Amino acid sequence: MSPRRFSYGAGVFLVAAGAACWSLGGALVRLTDGLDVWQIVFFRSVTVLVCMGLWLGLRYRTTLFRRMADAGVNAVVAGVAVGTAGLSFVASLFYTTVAEAIFMVGIAPFLSALLGFWILRERIPHVTWLAMTVALVGMGLIFYGNRGGGAVTGTLLALYSAFCFSCYAVLLRWGQKTEMSVALIWNALYLIAISGLVLLLPTGLRETAGLASFAIGWWNFGATFLMGALQLTVGMILFTMGSRSVPAAQLSLIALLEPVLSPLWAWLVSSELPPVWTFMGGAVIVGAIVIQALFSATWDRRHARRQDQRQRRGEPAFDHP
Repeated sequence: MSPRRFSYGAGVFLVAAGAACWSLGGALVRLTDGLDVWQIVFFRSVTVLVCMGLWLGLRYRTTLFRRMADAGVNAVVAGVAVGTAGLSFVASLFYTTVAEAIFMVGIAPFLSALLGFWILRERIPHVTWLAMTVALVGMGLIFYGNRGGGAVTGTLLALYSAFCFSCYAVLLRWGQKTEMSVALIWNALYLIAISGLVLLLPTGLRETAGLASFAIGWWNFGATFLMGALQLTVGMILFTMGSRSVPAAQLSLIALLEPVLSPLWAWLVSSELPPVWTFMGGAVIVGAIVIQALFSATWDRRHARRQDQRQRRGEPAFDHP
């Protein structure tokens, strides 16, 4: 049995809610005390593994492993892709500014559109291209307000992060008839393995290594638990559910809500007031997403009515242009 497919409007809402959950990451990081990125990645990934295992186990019980097998290699690659996207983005911050790294994220919808057209044959309406272009302008405003010098290495890593996320969006669409939430289990295992090795072994990626790296204290454990349970697990589940009825390009477009909302939560939690350009760029991006969603939802309703009318007249149904 295929997972439930939602209407386009419900899909957009679920994807947006998932992106909103992801945007809590920066604020939750500000709540930690003395942790580095590898400790955060390890403990939040362990939380994701436990939470996803419990959720899928309670949902499918004895058929869980069959669901994982049905999702197959596609889910494994999707989990690795989104995990690599996150690691590449974090790595880019060591070489370039946050603003430039975030600006590169704005290219993800265009990459998703090209990959979706090439692999899935998803035709992209003109309004979607327009919305993506407007959103890129919004990302440019954010970049302008936070501008600073960045190295080519950081730019390439951020661009690679956007490419990996685009691959993830396309893979979700490719496997929409299977339970793609299992990709989060592979994602967690992948990140646990990488971050665990960095914490244990002297790789040069952090100053110290060994078992002492896993002693983070209860306060930090609580913060990383929230990251894993709320920001990632709930966010990924909502995003995956919504992806069944939203094209790949629009998935990446709506996901831009994450960098838009992140400064707002950080401001509320730690009083980090971002430049006014950040709010201006965020407003442009949200406007682009709303216009795209309203246009597509209206078209979806009209399309459904026309399909119904043609079927009543005994004429063959037609698909999205």
